[in-house]
Amino acid sequence: MRILSWLGSGAGVVVLLLALTLIYLVAALGIAPPISNGNITASFFPVVLGLIMMVALAVSMLGDRRKAAAERDDKPSTEAGASTSFGPLAVVVLTAVYIALFSSLGYFISTTLYAFAMTLVFSAGRPAPGQLLVKALIAVAIAVLGYGLFEWVFQVRLPVLWG
Repeated sequence: MRILSWLGSGAGVVVLLLALTLIYLVAALGIAPPISNGNITASFFPVVLGLIMMVALAVSMLGDRRKAAAERDDKPSTEAGASTSFGPLAVVVLTAVYIALFSSLGYFISTTLYAFAMTLVFSAGRPAPGQLLVKALIAVAIAVLGYGLFEWVFQVRLPVLWG
């Protein structure tokens, strides 16, 4: 049970994301060099996104360390009554499910479901039915904007359910 507590913590999520990002970068670099003969290749954007994620994780780790040091200096440590939030673990699990369903359900369905689930994870309390509709519309908007970004800006075809 202690491992679940650690995985649910901010440090556990950062370590899991770091491992997944390293695997992602290795796979992206295995496609082709990011730049060949002065032109960008298929691996350019995945490598750039992986590097951005690595920098973001490093910033997160530094922020967590500074926060922990400040808390240690401000007050004595009390381990009793510390509650564990499973929000970070839910994000990792939802992301894994999204990746698993992406190729079979296609971009629109999997991304809309993922964005909707993420809004539920980050919302406080149980949302009202009207809020669920707004969250669903936001999820659809995210999927449409993401599709436009990849299709027209990056010129990358995304898998779709209808072929």
